[in-house]
Amino acid sequence: MESSNVVINDEVCREAHSENTTPIQDKPMEVDDSLLVDYVGKHSDEELMVLNDAVSVPLSPEPSTPVHKTQQAQHEFSPSSEQKDKMKVMFEMSMVGELTYFLGLQVKQKNSGIYINQAKYARNLVKRFRLDNAAHARTPMAANAKLTNDPSGESIDVILYRSMIRCLLYLTASRPDIAFSVGVCSRFQYNPKVSHLNAVKRIIKYVGGTCDYRLFYSKESNLSLAGFSDSDWAGNTDDRKSTTGGCFYVGANLVAWMSKKQNSVSLSTAEVKYITAGSCFSQLLWMKKVLTDYGISQDTMIVYCDNSSAIDISKNPVQHSKTKHIEIR
Repeated sequence: MESSNVVINDEVCREAHSENTTPIQDKPMEVDDSLLVDYVGKHSDEELMVLNDAVSVPLSPEPSTPVHKTQQAQHEFSPSSEQKDKMKVMFEMSMVGELTYFLGLQVKQKNSGIYINQAKYARNLVKRFRLDNAAHARTPMAANAKLTNDPSGESIDVILYRSMIRCLLYLTASRPDIAFSVGVCSRFQYNPKVSHLNAVKRIIKYVGGTCDYRLFYSKESNLSLAGFSDSDWAGNTDDRKSTTGGCFYVGANLVAWMSKKQNSVSLSTAEVKYITAGSCFSQLLWMKKVLTDYGISQDTMIVYCDNSSAIDISKNPVQHSKTKHIEIR
């Protein structure tokens, strides 16, 4: 299928997809930093701290500082012993230096950029469910796999199944390649069957062979927002609902992704692709607002879609008679 792209701005998004987009206020986001007034006034705003088991970077008094300059300052900053002692008096904290590991996320910082993965967590996950010696799967799910409620199937331990799903859901924080498969399997947690368990085991076997997969965030990338949208059509055999998928980039860096079953049944591929594109528009508008709060402005944003009919509908913000049923969903 030939790919096409849709170039739209936020005004078209608001008109064409008002049903899927949360209204965005023009008023800048207000942040209460009264607790850090004394700290910001006395110390550099690029100090990396670990406070109460959380990574914290104090707010900058100049939010318009370019991102690349802030990152450079973080590498060059080295707090003195006196500053460390003062911070330990003010906060319950420990200075651990450059961030390398946090809540299962492994961070490796280089001159070219930052690598993030969950290799250690993934290996522990595979070992926990005793699949470390099993043959690795090449894909997380078969291309023609169709999971159903399987009412005649053999029931399994609900606690075990839910535990496996919870572990895999946390792994999707750095593994977009398993987001769809884990999302499909998570739909059957209320009454899992053997067929569902086998599908989850396949995902874990795939993870066992790809533990070292990681995300790379380049310092040389630009800050332009772009999104890619895709979906199946009536992929759920039980209720015939479709699944929305999307990934979002800041420049060349993948920063967000999603895989979610739609709330309504779509009657055509154009309809399901149009709804999917609307969800991606909503996500991009939210990301644009967040970047604006940090002093990074966005002009025209790009969303890529592989359905020409959905693209034609998006170019016409006025809902004519043949698409009113999409507008009210």
